[in-house]
Parts: sequence; C-alpha cells; structure tokens
Amino acid sequence: MPSYNSLSRPMATLQQMFFLRQATAGLDYQLGLQGTLKNRTVTTEVRTGNNQVKAVECKATLAALSGSQKTQKTALIVYAHQSPGSFNAAVRDVAMQELKTQGYKVLVSDLYAMNFRANAMQHDIIGDVKNPELFQYGEETMHAWMEGRLSDDIVAEQRKVEEAELIIFQFPLYWFSVPAIMKGWMDRVLTQGFAFSLEKMYNNGIFKDKKAMLSFTTGATQTMFQPDGLNGDINISLWPLQNGTLHFCGFQVLAPQIFWSPAHCPAAVRTAMLDGWRARLKGLLAEKPLTFAPCELFDLSFQGGFTLWPKVREEQESQLYGITTGHHLGKPLPPDNQIKAQPTDESSAKPDCRN
Repeated sequence: MPSYNSLSRPMATLQQMFFLRQATAGLDYQLGLQGTLKNRTVTTEVRTGNNQVKAVECKATLAALSGSQKTQKTALIVYAHQSPGSFNAAVRDVAMQELKTQGYKVLVSDLYAMNFRANAMQHDIIGDVKNPELFQYGEETMHAWMEGRLSDDIVAEQRKVEEAELIIFQFPLYWFSVPAIMKGWMDRVLTQGFAFSLEKMYNNGIFKDKKAMLSFTTGATQTMFQPDGLNGDINISLWPLQNGTLHFCGFQVLAPQIFWSPAHCPAAVRTAMLDGWRARLKGLLAEKPLTFAPCELFDLSFQGGFTLWPKVREEQESQLYGITTGHHLGKPLPPDNQIKAQPTDESSAKPDCRN
C-alpha cells in the first residue's frame, strides 16, 4: 500500500534486489545488487547476528540469481473462491489448460485453500519494527522488504509475482470489488519497494514489463452495469482496482474478462462463456492494454500539485471526452475506457494519451 509518509526521506533506487537469508552460524546475508551483473565480482554487505556489517566480495551472475535465462513463460493465477465446483473454478481451469497448451508454466495461488491471511499486521514483519510507538504498515513493510524481514507467506507470493509475465486475478465480484481475501493479498504482497516506489509508479512502474488482468463473475446482469443501469457504469467501478492498484504498480492492464451473471444463465450459455474465454486466451498476450494517463502529462512536484501541466490541460479543452475514466476533466467519460482497449486507429475520437 502506498506510504506517503516516505516522501520525507529519499527513496532507494536499487534496480535489482536479491535477499539471501541463511540460518546457519547465526548469519543473515543481505545481498544488494545494483544494475546488471555479468559474472563480475561485486562488493556487498554481510550482516551478522549482532548486526555488525562487513564489506565482502563475491562472484554472482544475474542468471544464477534471477533465472533470467529461462525460456518458459510463467503465468500466475491469483484465485479467490471457496468452492471447487464453482463457475470461477471452471474459468480458472480453462485458463490453466489453455496457457499450459501454449507452453506456459502456470502458478496458482488458491487463496482460500491456502488459508491466506488477509489482515495486514505487524506479524508480517520478522524482528523489531522501526517505530513501535506509531506502527505504520506501509513504511515498516518497505523497510522489512529491503532488509529481507517479511514473513514467509508474503515472500513466497512475491517470488511468484517476480517470475510471472502475466497475472490473472480470478474472483467473484464482492461489493463492486474483490473478495476480502484477495484485497488482503494485494495489501500484503504488493509492498512499497517491491511493487512500487514514489519514483517508480504508473507507466514508469516496477512491473511495466508485466501484464495483469481481472477476470470475474457478477451476480448482476450486464445491463445493470451500464451508465443508465441500476448499478451504474462498470468502468467507474473498475477504476480503483485497475488504475489505483494494478497500473499504479506499473502493470500493463489488459481488458477485464467479465462473466455476466453466470448463476442465472442456462448451462449452454455458461459453456459458451468458457469457450469464449478459451478463445481469448489464445491471443491474450498480443492484445493492446487499456489506456491510462501517463505520468508525463503531470507536473510531479508539490509546487505543481501533481496535476496536469497547463499545456496539457489546454490541449484537452478541444477533446470530446476526458482523458480517462478517472481524469474526466468534467467531460463525458471516454466510452468503455476500463473494459476495452483503445482502437489502433489514431483518427478515432478517443484520445490516446500515451502519444
């Protein structure tokens, strides 16, 4: 979760961090690597049990540490449903089967089966916290990540995220959002430093080379989530998750896969839904991601208020629609901004603000 209290201190700008913890001889080894290693000797730190720091030299290769020589692609499915007989389980299974057919290694985090803890607590940190009088979760977990002191369940999930080129969040829509257990996964796993920093976010984010998407079922029908429907525009409902979480961490966000009200559909319709999902998966990685406003459009300073540059605002005055669902500028929302990728035709009336 973003910890804006960190604005008062400089952020670490390590491009690559690898932490090795070794219990033998009472040593904790913390290895911080800057940039790309190519079989060269690097200087690092060894932190002993009594917290003394010594400079040492070691041989390391990026390939050995990060597995960068792997050729097999990896997909991670973060899954949240209690029943193995659910439609969500069937959707998950289709994704697993199709991606494996394409040669993917498929990892699944079945959150309910794992009994994954949703609440973000001090227990997520091994050892002492920096400020016991005023515990701030985002600040403390950032330091714990940097020092290799996050709990084992968080580290295990972060390793899956690191390995995956594609992450699919599979869930039933609860209260216009993800189930609590999946929200807890996001809160605890996507820690500051690991998933974002105040220097690396949105289109410049840490995971800008990875793709992520939401795949979910609804209880309501599609018409109920239209702009004139009872529940309101689904694009607005999806903005906090897709922009405020996934894109904030840098992910290229693919259009969501929405299964409208499968519990109220005939079996043949549910089968057609699964067939459509299987067909989409065959070309999923070639899809263009959703459009978001890039950081370059904004004056990223306290003096500028982190708002649009005056020139950008002036240019937008002639546009029919707002920039995105969230950056509407008092204009009509760009149609389906959060459920469909922008057309490749640059003559379209919808602005592509990445240009």
